[in-house]
Amino acid sequence: MEVYGYTHPDFRSLRNTVRWCAPKSAGGAALAVYHRGELVAELAAGTRDRSGTPFDPDTLSLSMSTGKGVMATLLHVLVDRGVVELDAPVAKYWPGFAKNGKDRITVRQAASHRAGLYSIGRVIKSSEEMFDWDHMVEVIENMSPAHTPDADFGYHAWTGGWVIGEVLQEATGESFPALTKRYLSDPLGLDGLYMGLPESELPRVAEFFIPKIPRKILKGRPRGVRARVRKTASMTVRISSAIGHAADAMIPPGLGSVLGDPRWLTSVIPSGNGVFNARSLARLFGALSLGGAIGGVRLMSAETLAEATRDQNAAIGRVIPFPLRFKVGYMRPVSLGFRVPYGNSRLDIGVPSPHAFGHFGFGGSGAWADPERQLGVGLVTNCFSGRIPGDLRTVAVATAAARAADRRDR
Repeated sequence: MEVYGYTHPDFRSLRNTVRWCAPKSAGGAALAVYHRGELVAELAAGTRDRSGTPFDPDTLSLSMSTGKGVMATLLHVLVDRGVVELDAPVAKYWPGFAKNGKDRITVRQAASHRAGLYSIGRVIKSSEEMFDWDHMVEVIENMSPAHTPDADFGYHAWTGGWVIGEVLQEATGESFPALTKRYLSDPLGLDGLYMGLPESELPRVAEFFIPKIPRKILKGRPRGVRARVRKTASMTVRISSAIGHAADAMIPPGLGSVLGDPRWLTSVIPSGNGVFNARSLARLFGALSLGGAIGGVRLMSAETLAEATRDQNAAIGRVIPFPLRFKVGYMRPVSLGFRVPYGNSRLDIGVPSPHAFGHFGFGGSGAWADPERQLGVGLVTNCFSGRIPGDLRTVAVATAAARAADRRDR
């Protein structure tokens, strides 16, 4: 498979990695890496549509939950400017949120998946409802927490985007897409960072290939699935419960029927419809890997970034039965092995850094910063061949990029 694009000689090994990320059948992937503020890799392989058009580094691709890391960055930029306070109640900015026991939920708790508002499958009847921002704001206002806020955590796969997004809109008086452009895209010169894609950009977006998921899961409420899981799974009570919660939190009714709809790209669904190219993601997280600034542009202070990336949830949550080490809106990258002392140095067998942070999305996309290595990475795909944590493409990229950076440093 041909690989398009540029690599610095020290990162040439990533050409094989991006080739591995693109399927042999229809579909492609693009990878970009910033190291010490320098673009050292911008690669693509595979196809962007069924007619075989090459997937190139400029291609935009639906990246699902990878957008949560972009949203978190926007939140902390506005925290740094004093527009929003992490420990203020959400209702300070959005009074209608206070209903049904939500009056004390803070911005930090909402961004850290500790608000108990993850069960979207119980509050909407169709995924088409998610196209309407004002309707979803009303839905969130009428929700009740599934547990005492801050007493536990569960991944807010969809709802968190409207909570944080509406806080930012209410605090600034600007729309979420306008805020993304003003505070992230324009300062960094990014041409591929959207949550709420302009219709004029639709021709740049790769066709995406949806995996075959049982229709009963995608078309309606998966109550029967939950019941069978609870009855037959030979797991711990905690993990079995997490799988049951996952159905409500991660698979809204009718999801499969809307993923191919252009409205999915042009609506504003910050938790699940980010449309990016790899270069823009890598530059954004490259800035975060350098303490919040790149190329003379500072997004936020190092102090704000340190607070943003402090662990909030270290254990297994109610929705994803896997320790993803959530921070205030970010998760920790997953790779192979650990870094361990070896003589007078350290032997790297895979983990990017205990301080690395970012976010990953269903379908194989991801973006993260590794401040220990001053490394920013972005990966986009259009071939949904796995689901967190089963898709190993981001694991492979995290491992390969970290090892290339360490070789360069030596």
